[in-house]
Amino acid sequence: MNRYNIDPRQEEVRQLAAEFAKKHIEPVSKELDHRDDPDRFAYEIYKQLGKAGFIGFNMPKELGGQGRSNLEYITLIEELCYHDPAICLLCAVGELATYPIIYFGSEQQKKKYVPKCASGELIPAFMLTEPQAGSDAANQQTTAVLQGDHYVINGEKIFIMHGDVADLFVLFLRIKENESDDQAVKAAHKVSAIIVEARQNGQLVPGIKVKTLKKKMGMRAATTGQVWFDNLKVPKENLLGEPGKGFRIAMNTLDGARIGVAAQGVGIAQRALDESIAYAKKRICFGSPIAKFQAIQWMLADMSCRLEAARLLAYKAAQMQDRGEKFSLECAQAKLYATETANFCVDRAMQIHGGYGYIGEFSIIEKLYRDQRVTEIYEGTSEIQRLVISGQLLK
Repeated sequence: MNRYNIDPRQEEVRQLAAEFAKKHIEPVSKELDHRDDPDRFAYEIYKQLGKAGFIGFNMPKELGGQGRSNLEYITLIEELCYHDPAICLLCAVGELATYPIIYFGSEQQKKKYVPKCASGELIPAFMLTEPQAGSDAANQQTTAVLQGDHYVINGEKIFIMHGDVADLFVLFLRIKENESDDQAVKAAHKVSAIIVEARQNGQLVPGIKVKTLKKKMGMRAATTGQVWFDNLKVPKENLLGEPGKGFRIAMNTLDGARIGVAAQGVGIAQRALDESIAYAKKRICFGSPIAKFQAIQWMLADMSCRLEAARLLAYKAAQMQDRGEKFSLECAQAKLYATETANFCVDRAMQIHGGYGYIGEFSIIEKLYRDQRVTEIYEGTSEIQRLVISGQLLK
């Protein structure tokens, strides 16, 4: 089924994604979803995503990226997600974790790190969430104390995409004046960001411990980690942006990322709809294809309407970002509606497929059902999006 484009360049992006998927995603998708070992991160396909230019798709050309628009980028995410949401997430996380360096880093930091992230040579991780700081992202308990020319970092992060395998961390924390400075730990405006070179020659540097979080419901090709810092020393020149401005960096980054998650929702919903249409035409029940039954027709109609509305919300937010306009309201609307639309569509697809959807051996619906669920949680839960939207409306 043809997708609706608002820019002719989108069709080229869709073709690029489709060609990549046929060559690199389809042969390994099922294997990556089902293997359960601590080294299951898809290193090879991550490097292929980098080589294709997808991780750096909308990063500046002068920093090794492709220089594409945000609209083109979310079209890429939409299409990759259509073929495999977890493999798409590999690409999206690479972009997310590099964004703060591109827009808030010094020229030296940009030149040192961004090209290697764009190419896939380095795997970056965006480290914001903590055991006590999920939706309450300002409640950072990880701390840094300046000692001479280094910061000494202690704390813990959890639910970090690629945190278990990353070479580079963009780490959010609080800078304390000294070890007994408890007030700084509690002050919301003291959140800062720092770049951490986590590995040297493939090995974790002293002061960092990581763990792969297992038994994930979905998105299994993109690993999730827990990370501990124990008197980790980081050069003070690795501070990202100004001290105390880290929360603004995090929120600015998440605004852009939410449009990408909306695109993930659109890709998942489109695949659920396409699979349901094809199945409804061939599944015979009571002597007729189930596509002839009104109950099925109405499900397909509802899926289609919600999908197209979600797609347009995502495109609108991306266009506003490309124009340099404020888009906090629009990205929250797109993320909320598109991810909940994906939930609706995979649920209806499961109902249409019945047992053939519930058993993963027979269709992709079972995998879509699992992969979709986290899109309503990461980069801000649906509840947080509703708070953002109402807050913007009531200003």
